[in-house]
Amino acid sequence: MALLMGWQFTAAEFVGGPIMIVLLAVLFRIFVRSRLIDEARDQADRGIAGSMEGHAATDMSVQTRGSFLRMLFSPQSLTAVSHIYVMEWAARPMLNTLAMTLTTLPDITLRETF
Repeated sequence: MALLMGWQFTAAEFVGGPIMIVLLAVLFRIFVRSRLIDEARDQADRGIAGSMEGHAATDMSVQTRGSFLRMLFSPQSLTAVSHIYVMEWAARPMLNTLAMTLTTLPDITLRETF
């Protein structure tokens, strides 16, 4: 990495990496409350999947035999690609939810503290 990007980049990686890890650990301690962690554990113990966890169990393998092009354009392959596209598209609203949560989080944290 140092040969390709230069010593400045390498030094920044070695100095900035631990700083970011410590900073994120502190932020998680401040903003992620034990109540939220307990609720997540209860949900996991009951076997309730989260909104995006069901996608991990989806079988995207293509069982068609033949040439690469035949497998690529088979109905199974087109279905797998369409499922991945829809899953990625459906995940985008999660970014909006995350942004709204992070903007309201300080208000919630202050109410819990006082």
